[in-house]
Amino acid sequence: MLCLNCGTEMTNNRVSTAHDQIAYDMCEHCGSLWLDAGELDKMAFRVKGSIEASTQEPMAEPETDLKRCPRCDNAHLYRVRFLEVTDIVLRRCRSCHGFWLDGGQLDLLDKELKADMPVRGRGFADFVHNVHVPYWFQRVQRKSSELEARREAPPLPGALRVGAADAVCPACGLPLAAYRAFGVDFEGCPACKGVFLFPDELRRLKDKVEDGEVRWLNEEIDNLEKASAIETKRLCPRCKDVRLIAAILGKSSIAMDWCPRCHGIWLDQEEFAEMVEYLKREMGALRPEEMRARALQELKAVWSGGAEGRLEELLDAKATLGVLINATILQHPALAAICLGAPRL
Repeated sequence: MLCLNCGTEMTNNRVSTAHDQIAYDMCEHCGSLWLDAGELDKMAFRVKGSIEASTQEPMAEPETDLKRCPRCDNAHLYRVRFLEVTDIVLRRCRSCHGFWLDGGQLDLLDKELKADMPVRGRGFADFVHNVHVPYWFQRVQRKSSELEARREAPPLPGALRVGAADAVCPACGLPLAAYRAFGVDFEGCPACKGVFLFPDELRRLKDKVEDGEVRWLNEEIDNLEKASAIETKRLCPRCKDVRLIAAILGKSSIAMDWCPRCHGIWLDQEEFAEMVEYLKREMGALRPEEMRARALQELKAVWSGGAEGRLEELLDAKATLGVLINATILQHPALAAICLGAPRL
């Protein structure tokens, strides 16, 4: 593993404590760190609960600034906010969920945790830099290349490869594979990480992420074929002789390719996650009266059975009402104080 900042080969450290083993890769030149999923929590063994919660930083990031995950075969690192609300911006892989920390960021995490938790004893920086050693009794150091373990990143986080597919990727021309995520079977490209989904599969996958928060936002997907579109040079993986049509999703800048014959949808790498982020922003921009109208619309769909069936429409209505209730609470400080358990003045 080479440092993403200076190109130096990283050193793998495996530290044995009385109760666990912690592993991390460190650049001895600039101090950058790579932590696999769960290792940040292991280092914070004096902090209750997980500290790996993070939200994607909404700032647009220039393409030249993107870094590739040092652990996965073809996945990017994205800017995330440490503990979801702090000003500390780290980089994280959506596939393996590992963290990349630039030199000096470990000290920032120390200060943040000591201010918020607080943390007893010394912090991460002393632990990693071998200043404060009572917590561990052995550390084995090796060049990262001796333990290199590359992982095949699935096209969607949490997806499992279940077999081959009788189709080729419309983006790179390599064979597609069959995947399964959240009980939904679909085809994806192991190389470029694109996915091919039919509209109902896309809706079902979208309904499962973010705790179902955006499951009731279906209009943009349903209206995709009505949007302004242009024919591409890509061929549909299922129909093989039909060119895909590129259309913009709603008011976003996301171009999604769809087949005019079988209505399948091709999403390039990370476009599914970008779609979910866009829907979350659209939901947050709705005014309370719009939310009430959408909630009423979903309740009517439950009664009629809707396009997705009564159970799915009921779950959509539940999600809509949850968002409406949260928005109403935030609009009324006194009600928010009661719900949050704060004393009223």
